[in-house]
Amino acid sequence: APDAPRVMPPRKKASSTDARGSRARAPAKSASKGDDATRTRPRGRIDAPRASFLSRHANVYAYVPNLVGYARIALAICALRTAFADVRTCLLCYFASFACDELDGRLARRYDQCSEFGRALDMITDRLATSGLLVVLAMEHREWYATCVGLLALDVASHWTHAYVQLMIGADGHKSIGDESFFLLRWYYGNRIFMGACCVSVEVLYLCLHAMRADPAFVGFRALGPLTFSALARLAIPGFVVKQMANCAQLFEACETLVRIDRMAI
Repeated sequence: APDAPRVMPPRKKASSTDARGSRARAPAKSASKGDDATRTRPRGRIDAPRASFLSRHANVYAYVPNLVGYARIALAICALRTAFADVRTCLLCYFASFACDELDGRLARRYDQCSEFGRALDMITDRLATSGLLVVLAMEHREWYATCVGLLALDVASHWTHAYVQLMIGADGHKSIGDESFFLLRWYYGNRIFMGACCVSVEVLYLCLHAMRADPAFVGFRALGPLTFSALARLAIPGFVVKQMANCAQLFEACETLVRIDRMAI
């Protein structure tokens, strides 16, 4: 009998496994934006945190204590411009400028914004404001003209020479004093409360003398109660004397240090 025709078995559907037994790979998903950013960022690179206004940053001119320093200059200028026209405005502006001297230092330490520019700005503002007030007193008290000029010269010369020497020896600022310095300077620069009391005494004495001569009828502010300008001036005399002694001491010590440096070079 003739052979029966051969019937081919039906083909099986293609499975997800290829001929080698490996499972077919699913198409890769499209990368997200975050993955793209990660893929394009160089390996080992860490993005630096953005500098805050209340921390150290590149714009030293915009440091918070330096901004306070600019305000001090504006207040001092306003005080000197109104010295003869408006005594009350002069006193308030000058004292506000002097009070900011303590504020800028605290802000610099709090926000870690200490800078060489800020130190120079602080010292120059102090010296120019005090010098301007002494010029006003010299114009008002002609009999004290030579005394005012001498106090101005001592103040500028002692601080400038002291700061110059501290820069030469590599000290950390003009307020850094070594153990070999005069005891008065160690006490003056080592105790901020004592130094502040002496500086306040000098400025209060100058302001009271100016107020008593410019407007004799204006004896004091109501906020001070029974303390008149005359009484405040008497209270400020001891601190004023100590401050002038400290100026003489730092001028003499700075000159001695400069001479010692010159002798070492011989």
